[in-house]
Amino acid sequence: MSDKENDAHHVVTVNVADPTALRMLGRRGLDLFSATARRTATGAAIEGRLSEREIAGLRQDGHEVEVHPGVDTPPLPIAPDTEGLRLADGQAAVPAGYSDSSQLYQRLRIYADALPGAASVIELPERSVQGTKIPVLRFRRGTRTDRPGVLLLGGVHARELMNPEILDNWMFRMAYAIEAQTSVNYQGSQYGYSTISLLIDSLDIFVVPLVNPDGHDYVMAAESQRWWRKNRAPLPVDLNRNYDFLFDSGIGTSTDPNSEVYRGSAAFSEPETRNIRWLLDTFPHITAALDLHSYSELILYPWGDDDDQTTDPAQNFRVPNADRGIPNDGRYREYIPAGDLNWFVRTGNRMRDAISKARGRAYTVQQSVGLYPTTGTVDDYAFSRHFVNPALKDVRLICVETGIAPPPGGDVLAAFQPPGEELRRVRDDVGPALMEFLIEVMCPTGSDAQVLSAAQSVLERHLPGTGDARALHDGLVAQGPAILRALGENPRARVQATTALKRLIAVSEKDHDPVLAKDVTDKLAEAATSVAAVLPDSGDLLHAFAKLTKEAEGTRLSALLA
Repeated sequence: MSDKENDAHHVVTVNVADPTALRMLGRRGLDLFSATARRTATGAAIEGRLSEREIAGLRQDGHEVEVHPGVDTPPLPIAPDTEGLRLADGQAAVPAGYSDSSQLYQRLRIYADALPGAASVIELPERSVQGTKIPVLRFRRGTRTDRPGVLLLGGVHARELMNPEILDNWMFRMAYAIEAQTSVNYQGSQYGYSTISLLIDSLDIFVVPLVNPDGHDYVMAAESQRWWRKNRAPLPVDLNRNYDFLFDSGIGTSTDPNSEVYRGSAAFSEPETRNIRWLLDTFPHITAALDLHSYSELILYPWGDDDDQTTDPAQNFRVPNADRGIPNDGRYREYIPAGDLNWFVRTGNRMRDAISKARGRAYTVQQSVGLYPTTGTVDDYAFSRHFVNPALKDVRLICVETGIAPPPGGDVLAAFQPPGEELRRVRDDVGPALMEFLIEVMCPTGSDAQVLSAAQSVLERHLPGTGDARALHDGLVAQGPAILRALGENPRARVQATTALKRLIAVSEKDHDPVLAKDVTDKLAEAATSVAAVLPDSGDLLHAFAKLTKEAEGTRLSALLA
């Protein structure tokens, strides 16, 4: 045991005179909770857990360190053995409390065994440092080959016990819904079986609920070990500083093995991070990912090393720059394409809105750098791969900091490991955000306007200036905002409409006056009928459109509009 581990530790608030000073704190390898970094009237502040030696060192350097009194955290609620768990028992089968890695991994196999046509288990190629096999649950049904892949991660940091439970509960709900052909229900949000079917038929979903089983089990083994963050290597490593993104920069990482943000001897020195790289390499169709951490109720997007900008591609992580890693200084900012930034913000807002429907919790969508830059993280690594090798797909990864931040001096450990009832609440907050993330990947709402614009150009080739077809067209355009909102609430109808319009656009590029194929007319008619059911003011127009398109199979577009 190191001297640092022998030293008494305290939860603290560190106050600095200048926000840029937080960068220097990051270089000291302290156990600071980056999501809590904030501006104050006198500069900036951040919460953390520091040893008495670290506190003395900061004070000696002129920083104000407020030591909070100890808090008696309730004992960790341990879930009962889940042997014999059956999907048919529904939510009553979900154990209350926290499970060790063997229990969590056993449940993955239960879900897969119950759904032989829709779920399977993949063993990652490398065992953890202490020899644990790490499984992945894969949701995928049908034979469609051109589907995007989505990766969901949890349990990277050992003490953040709630996130494997959040993912496990989400997997249970999905598996139950698939087996029973029913909906997934949360307070304020309901996802019908048609949506669940569409997700598993359209996406390839990989779930790694527990990336760091050794650290997780170490935390659960004894009350005195509940603050552990890293893996269990002989020189333990912060796995979310071990990825190959600005690894040698020193921004928000440490080369000191005693540090809580020790990055390891080299990028991907740890089997747990090599496993995630293997997933991205082996399944190159993965285009989106979520990584769950705790705490602070944040939805974070790249980059983490410095502020974003969309205008100067020359300012990027591959070009050395001494000013990198100082947020808000204006001298260096990390390039992100505008289309990616728009997607991150739009998707983050969609997830935020879904969370708020449960009990009104207001998550904040923001760039991950905040006031406290980091490097070597999985979100920046995954997103950076396409920049390093343009032949790879763009992987957009969002990090969610789940759970409520306690007030300064509050029970921080309970924020990482909330007691049973609060765990249930956070789990039910975040579940709808996972669903909305998947739906956005399956059918991006931001592209709807582009598809409609292109389809409008095709129609204008043949649409007369007057007559019934023109009147129907103009009426639908006038109701456009309401129709688009209704499509946004009905993923199946939205996929049908956008798929049909894309097909029409593609055919019209080769044939100026395309023949309307059955897959186009059927999808458009069904989507219009679905939307008409929830928009009575537009019902007559939508039903007329559905009837017209349904009867138009095999005719040319010009004949339909004449």
